[in-house]
Amino acid sequence: MEICEFDSLENYELNYRHLAASLDHREKVLPPGEIAFLYSIQNRGVHPGTISLREFLFLTAFTSILAPQRAIEVGTLAGFSAAIIAAAIHRRQPDQRGVLVTTIDRNTHSVIEPDKPVGFQIPDIIPDLPDAVRVHSPANSSAIREFAKRDELQLVFIDADHQHPRPLLDLLRATPCVGTGGWILLHDIKLGTIGLKPGQAVQRVGPTATYGAEWLFDYWPFRKIAGGNIGAVQLPPRKSDIIPTALRLMTLPFEMSATSHARIRRALYACLAELP
Repeated sequence: MEICEFDSLENYELNYRHLAASLDHREKVLPPGEIAFLYSIQNRGVHPGTISLREFLFLTAFTSILAPQRAIEVGTLAGFSAAIIAAAIHRRQPDQRGVLVTTIDRNTHSVIEPDKPVGFQIPDIIPDLPDAVRVHSPANSSAIREFAKRDELQLVFIDADHQHPRPLLDLLRATPCVGTGGWILLHDIKLGTIGLKPGQAVQRVGPTATYGAEWLFDYWPFRKIAGGNIGAVQLPPRKSDIIPTALRLMTLPFEMSATSHARIRRALYACLAELP
């Protein structure tokens, strides 16, 4: 596992170069306007449910270095991260028109502010890119195939339900649409254990536990980069090589209500059967 954590805007360029080297893109330099944009976001203050400063620095840099044509996000909430990703893609592809990010959410309204629709922050963050983000709700990750062809994507960001094994299901649903060498970013890879002191016992898994993204990142046997509470996993050249890891993860206790276990397990097996 490689580690590349962003600690501040002051060190952003240094950390950017470090991450670029890790991604085998040493030639990449900061695009014009990136630092100014990030300072403007930092000065906005933190909105409830928004990813932290360190997280959106990592997310911006990763997107900027990878420079995909477009990306898909699973889990919209207020739309902050979708807007961040779209802005980073636009700086690399300034002449590209149309949708840069498709973000999918199972809710029509924000769970943080129920009177507002999911994605309500997007126009405030990127007012000059009114068509760059498409919000698709209500839907789940099975909708990815509606917006991407097989092997088309290079970047997917998963930040939806973190209860195990939903992040695994989201990843498996995205995998057929991710091309060779593509990356899937997972938010909250420390959510289950964050705040625990060294040596402190992990709480028992229960209906409110959220170890899904953490376990998925920890068990991932292929190339991965830890960026604090965001982890990036790279798909192997032969996607069916994921199957043993997925089956191992499926032996861990499911964290959601028992009434959904059979349905989720069937969906997982269906995804495994579709892996090339």
